[in-house]
Amino acid sequence: MNYSTVLIDDLNRGTFDSVIPETINLTDTRVAVACVDDKDYILGAVSYQVVGFEYVIDWLYVEPQARRQGVGTYLIGQVLRAVVQSGEILPVTAQFEFREDDDALHTFFLSFQIMETTYSHERYYVSPEDIKASDALHRSVKAEHKTVGFFDQSEKEQKMILSLFARQHTITVLDYEKWKAECVPELCQCIYINNKLVDLIFMRKLSNGNLELSYLYGKYPRGLIELLGSTVSKMETLFPGASLTFDAMNDESKQLAKHLFPKSKTTHIYEAEF
Repeated sequence: MNYSTVLIDDLNRGTFDSVIPETINLTDTRVAVACVDDKDYILGAVSYQVVGFEYVIDWLYVEPQARRQGVGTYLIGQVLRAVVQSGEILPVTAQFEFREDDDALHTFFLSFQIMETTYSHERYYVSPEDIKASDALHRSVKAEHKTVGFFDQSEKEQKMILSLFARQHTITVLDYEKWKAECVPELCQCIYINNKLVDLIFMRKLSNGNLELSYLYGKYPRGLIELLGSTVSKMETLFPGASLTFDAMNDESKQLAKHLFPKSKTTHIYEAEF
C-alpha cells in the first residue's frame, strides 16, 4: 500500500481530530504530520518538537484497523528524514506510555530495530475521587509554614530559581513567557525557611480543563505535605471536578505518590532513542 503525508496546521486540524488530540498544541517548534493512503483515508499521525538540544517525538498514533501495516514505521521514517534534511545533528527521542489495555505502541517501540528503548518512570492519573479520598492531603494539620505564590516573587527571583533547577537538570524552561502563560498562578506555590527555598510546586492547566503537576521540589518533608495540601485545597475550589496528572521520576516521588493516591491509575513510561 502506498502512503503519503499531510502537514497538519491550524487550517486543516479539524480533519485530523481522530488521530491527534487537542492537547498537542501546534507551535513554531512542534510539527505534526498525518499519514493517508492512496484513497485519502487517514491512518495515523505523529508529532515532534525541538526540546533543548534534541528532537522529541511526543505523539504517535495509528488507527487500530491500520496497525501492523507499516504505518508507524512510515511515520517515524518521515520524522527521521525531516531531521536529516534540517542539517542539525541532534538526537531523536520518543516517550510513550504502556497501558495494559493497549500495548500496541509498547510492542512497536520495543521491536523497532533502529532505536534503544528503556523504562523511564511512572505516570499517575488522579481522579477527583482519588483526590477527595487522600487522607494524607486532607488530614487536619496545623500549618507551621507560610506558603507564598511563586509568581508573587520578583521576576528576578523567579528566573534565578528556574536557572538553579536547570543546572540541576530537573526542569528546563526555555520560553519563560509561554511557560508562565500555561501555569495556574494560584497553584504555583513555595515555602521559604530562613529566606531559603525549601519546597515548591508548579501546576499547569491542560487544554481539556484538567491539571498537570509539572514540577515538585521538596527539601523539607513536612513543609512539602503542607504545600501539597494547600495547593490541592485551592485546586478543589478553583477547578472542582478536575483530574490531576503527574510523573513520578524517581523512587522517592513514586513512594510519595503511592502514599497520597494509593488507588490512582498508573501507566509505565518508556523512552526511546534513535
